[in-house]
Amino acid sequence: MKLSHKLIMVSAAALMSVSPLLNTTQNVNAATASTKKTTTKKTSSKKTTTKKSASTKKTTSTKKSTSKKTTKKAASSKTTTSKKTTSNTIKLTHNAYVYDKNGKRLKTYMGSAKYTTIAKGVTVNSNGTKTIKGVLYYSLGGGAYIKAANVDGKVATSSSTKKTSSKNTSSNKPSTDESEDSTSTKLIHNAYVYDVNGKRIKKYEGKSKLTKGTEIDTYGTVNIKGKKYYQLDKEGTAFVKAGNVDRPTTITLKKNAYIYNSEGKTKKKLVKKGKTVKTTEAKYIGTKLYYKIGDDQFVKAANVGKVKGEELDPINEPDGAATVEVPDTEDVNSTKVITKGVVSLYDIKGQKYANRIFDAGVSQQVSELRYIATSVNSTPQLFYKLASGRGYLKADEVTVDGKILNAVNTQEQAKADVTVATTADKAKLTQSINEAASVKASEIYKLSSSTAKAAYDKAITDGAIVNNNASATIGQVNEAESAITSAKAKLNGAKIAVANLNSLTPDEVTAIVRAVANANNVPESAIQFSNNNTTLSIVTNGYTQSLNINDYAVQNSAINR
Repeated sequence: MKLSHKLIMVSAAALMSVSPLLNTTQNVNAATASTKKTTTKKTSSKKTTTKKSASTKKTTSTKKSTSKKTTKKAASSKTTTSKKTTSNTIKLTHNAYVYDKNGKRLKTYMGSAKYTTIAKGVTVNSNGTKTIKGVLYYSLGGGAYIKAANVDGKVATSSSTKKTSSKNTSSNKPSTDESEDSTSTKLIHNAYVYDVNGKRIKKYEGKSKLTKGTEIDTYGTVNIKGKKYYQLDKEGTAFVKAGNVDRPTTITLKKNAYIYNSEGKTKKKLVKKGKTVKTTEAKYIGTKLYYKIGDDQFVKAANVGKVKGEELDPINEPDGAATVEVPDTEDVNSTKVITKGVVSLYDIKGQKYANRIFDAGVSQQVSELRYIATSVNSTPQLFYKLASGRGYLKADEVTVDGKILNAVNTQEQAKADVTVATTADKAKLTQSINEAASVKASEIYKLSSSTAKAAYDKAITDGAIVNNNASATIGQVNEAESAITSAKAKLNGAKIAVANLNSLTPDEVTAIVRAVANANNVPESAIQFSNNNTTLSIVTNGYTQSLNINDYAVQNSAINR
């Protein structure tokens, strides 16, 4: 179905404007009303009658079903919505990209690249809906589609649609507020996917979990065992906890609570009883659950009373197992160890960490095998280093799965590592610490993710403690230097290259929004452009923080527009 003649004549400027066009729905409704008063010839054509062409075009009544074909379909179908034979208008509630039949962005539409984004408020004709790769779209005709999430829901419910199965009769399914239309949103935390019974799905579309920042299409909310979830598909087979979607969560302290860092250490600074604060994640530190309330600031969940908003899914597991991220795909070159029984975690000096234990059968990814000696005269033992860098497991207390690792040192080197480091031994570590100021002032640091920056900051802080410790061993110094080098290598911030800062394309705007959200650890929905995409700001909790767009984007004359 082609766009109506009126809409085809809309100028490029009107399409790209965020101001809505004059609503043409009134004319369509008027035409529909007038056709009810006259006897019209029934046909399978999907042409729409308007006042202007009522005498020359054929139409089908949306209320009558006297034809045999229609009666038969209505009698045998179990669908919730039958296929209509008229085209309907739909109104956009958001700017919408235009896609092809495979769900890929069109580079040109209606003969121009300018029309590949249709502005909020524009009314267009649609001849039905189609699901592409699990996402619901409205068809504009000619192989062009827009996401249903960008359409006014009230208008959309009267649009022509393809048959959809009414598989809602099962009493086992949770109560739901969903509709056939999907809504696009962002994840603000890594999120596991659950089934209709609230049990975790091991693999969803090939992944063990959905990562923070992922754009998902949801089909309303459901309550499963008293908890709120967002539905990921029309069939109702996959869900994510509502707390992982872009919604604020606050906690109220029922007791005075100390603030801890990510290592579970505290300087005994208090958050007083009755105080309500915003939290962004739930996380295990050792065996205890904490809520994050600020940059490297946590309070124990045991001290929290009321939780307002959505429940947060812990980003890890207790006993330190959570400190290792589960990869989305299996790495054939990785090495994992499985604990034979309840085992302790050790440091580089071969000393046990307090309260850091693993139960039997726990699988952990490891990065190296090394000899560790507790003293110059002791016999070095083999340990596996956790890929997270959080500690070591004794080799004889685990079984190995995957790539076989060779020891990175010898027993003699391990004995040398327990000797106290000299100033010369600390030279490289000292240099890395002294470089921290220039690294933090760099673009690569400032525009990296908050996670990457926090990892680098922690490596520098930990390295400084070792460097200032007169009793630090060579092994501790080498480990601290290695941690800084590794964290620095993971800093990958960069400005977005654009063709013209005064005339950003939709793709450039999207890239800048993603970069700003990533660097400031806020959801993309908090990033706002104004003044024809020349003014950038973060809006959270009613406060607006103005940003300099030049801090996040750079004009590159070499780009070919």
